[in-house]
Amino acid sequence: MPSELMDDDQVQNKLHERQSSLGVRALIILVAALVGGIGCAQWVRSIRVETYVGSLQAPKTIITAKNNAVIQEIYVKEGQVVSSGEIVVALFDHSLDQNWKAKQQELIALEAELEQSKAKTEVELALRNKEIESEVFNAKLKSSQYLKEQYIHQITNLAWQDFLQDYDSLSSNGSSEEVFRSLVYESRLPDENRITAMLRQESARNSAEVFSARVKLCEEQMTELKAIQKKLPKQIRLAMGVEVMMNRLDRVKSELKQIESQRDALLLKATGYGKVGIFEKEIGDPVRKGAPIVELFDKEHPFLIVEVPSRKINLFNKGTEVKIAFSGNKKGTGIVQKISEQAIQKPGLRETVIQVYLEPSGRLWPDLPMGSTVDVSLKK
Repeated sequence: MPSELMDDDQVQNKLHERQSSLGVRALIILVAALVGGIGCAQWVRSIRVETYVGSLQAPKTIITAKNNAVIQEIYVKEGQVVSSGEIVVALFDHSLDQNWKAKQQELIALEAELEQSKAKTEVELALRNKEIESEVFNAKLKSSQYLKEQYIHQITNLAWQDFLQDYDSLSSNGSSEEVFRSLVYESRLPDENRITAMLRQESARNSAEVFSARVKLCEEQMTELKAIQKKLPKQIRLAMGVEVMMNRLDRVKSELKQIESQRDALLLKATGYGKVGIFEKEIGDPVRKGAPIVELFDKEHPFLIVEVPSRKINLFNKGTEVKIAFSGNKKGTGIVQKISEQAIQKPGLRETVIQVYLEPSGRLWPDLPMGSTVDVSLKK
């Protein structure tokens, strides 16, 4: 009996020892597994690269409507490259077109009226010039006649003056006896004849002065007629309303030029080189003044906008290099060019984000549509 009991105790001890050794082994395996898991997690965390989503952008020019109008024609297609000055869209403004047509008709009517007034002015001027020339001719004719009479009377005056001077010379040079003999015996010039000669001389002198005054009056009349003739064209143009119509015509031309300038503004042109984006409107759609119609992108200078959570913005600095994964498994690199100074709150996100701007570095980025999303990660 005792020997059998001893055998049972030994068996129980052995079983207890075996269970203890199994527990220790299990504990060791569990600890090893925990340590290995922690190490593996740390390793995975060390090799995992955190990525951020970026949006491909480029400098753009927005073509907007300069008037309330309707899209009449689109001259380019989406994705087409255009150069500066190239027409992109043509607009149509009905009211502006009506004003332009009305001004055109008004201009034509004024030009016809002006030509008619000019023709009447020329006819009236010719008639008035003819009248003035006739008056000038008559004044010249009278002046020549008066001048002729003046010369005749001047000659007569000189003749009688010479005659009387001869008598006075005889009377003053001779002695009393010789003069008496001459007057009494020779009867050279009786007193009656001498008086007559003096009267005729005075009459000739007076007549010469009268005709000289008439000649002067004729000359003054001719001078006055010439002055009137010189002012006549301007006076007739004013009387016929030519100047008024010319002012009206200039005003209408100026207004028409302004309308045509507004019509030219309906041809929307590219202000620089770029690729055409998506059109917001179609042909026939109305547009309001200032409304965007299409965007032109300068794809020669692309950049990325990356929205980084504000708590991780310390990982990015100006000049930081990043790796970029484009669509189609294409790779590229970039460099931080600018970091926004203000965080923004995106709808649906609890954390604010900060926009980081990246420029290309290394080889050229692939040509992708604007707004394409890419994966951005920091270089290790």
